[in-house]
Amino acid sequence: MDQRSPKKLGILLSIGADHPNFNHGLQLAAAALNAQNEVYLYCLDEAVCAVSDERLQTLKGHGLRLFACSFASKQRGLPETENAIYGGLTMLSDVMASTDRLVSFN
Repeated sequence: MDQRSPKKLGILLSIGADHPNFNHGLQLAAAALNAQNEVYLYCLDEAVCAVSDERLQTLKGHGLRLFACSFASKQRGLPETENAIYGGLTMLSDVMASTDRLVSFN
């Protein structure tokens, strides 16, 4: 039996939910979760507007670890909700340092 630990994938989204690359990022997250990997997704810039997006919340329900930039949310007048863990770029740095690979969708 294979006892390898799951891979850790970091995904950075900085575009809005209507951009094709946003959907590509979600598809990658879904595929990684289906492969039993750990997925950490950080929403930055326009992506913070989509933290409550049903697609992201569905992935979160399947094990996605969802983070969002506090500053970007504040700049857009968005409240911090329980839909994500909010933090600054230090949190993004931690995600980058603790994952096996980071993919950015801009």
